[in-house]
Amino acid sequence: MSNAVDTTNRVVLCFDRDDTLSVNPHPDHRAVPIGYVQWYAHVLEIPVWATGNQHLRTEAKIPGISEAEYVWEEYLENSEYEYDNSQFQDFHQPRRRDGLRLVRDVYETAYPDEDFRFIVVDDADVSDLEDEGPWTHYFPWDFVETVESGDFALEEPPGDAYRNDGVPFNSTDQPDFEYDQQREIRQIQNRLRPPVGSER
Repeated sequence: MSNAVDTTNRVVLCFDRDDTLSVNPHPDHRAVPIGYVQWYAHVLEIPVWATGNQHLRTEAKIPGISEAEYVWEEYLENSEYEYDNSQFQDFHQPRRRDGLRLVRDVYETAYPDEDFRFIVVDDADVSDLEDEGPWTHYFPWDFVETVESGDFALEEPPGDAYRNDGVPFNSTDQPDFEYDQQREIRQIQNRLRPPVGSER
């Protein structure tokens, strides 16, 4: 695992849910408070994506795989995203690495002149993605320690950000924090929208 995060690049955060976040913590390790996810997404307005169990989309009010697919096909005017390794006969969500690659491809296509650092927090070891591009993988317990130590690229959320830690599995439609779930999607759309009176 690489502990150094290049702060000169824009950060995009990708979170797994199960055995990673406080709503369904790992039985033997520290979990990331869901308040971290909410704080980064809705207070600091960092791009944050749900790339594991998609219940996190509702719990933290952040975009997930379906939104990334939509952006890829509708805003970037591509055909259906082709996942390298996923099979969809028994389930509709791609394998974790393919979902992460989709998020990366969305940003690298929408912002070809910008540099990004993609950070994935997942209890599964996906550090091999670091060989493919600007990825940094953290196990959730390592992520919490890095944030608390001040070594992470983003500030530690304050203690009162740790809200909705106990939301049920099916989540809630009335979270106790202010949110704009479509903000990041609009940011990408606005980036791709040509100026008035011009053609793409």
